[in-house]
Amino acid sequence: MNLEPFVGVAYEGRHFCRVFAGRVLVAHGVPLPAVVKPERAADWERADKPEALMVVVFHSGGAPDHVGVCIGRGRFLHVEEGCRSRIEFLSSPLWSSRIEGFYRYKGQT
Repeated sequence: MNLEPFVGVAYEGRHFCRVFAGRVLVAHGVPLPAVVKPERAADWERADKPEALMVVVFHSGGAPDHVGVCIGRGRFLHVEEGCRSRIEFLSSPLWSSRIEGFYRYKGQT
């Protein structure tokens, strides 16, 4: 998995984390249809454990509002406001308590 082009990408605006995750996944052969509301997420399957190229959803302000891409070995790649994209550990105290779940795309392209 080549992540080099995706590390250090500047944040581009509201909900860019979703756009960014889509770019990473599409570059690795996984489609990422836009999902704004959970009831429209029928093509996504919740998983118990993270695997490479799954989406991880985080709570922000009490609601699921941030996503990243799992990249293996307990790490994920994401971008957030005021920062460039970076790799972090899912076990980090900043992120572990905010994990809503892990999801893999099971739908058709």
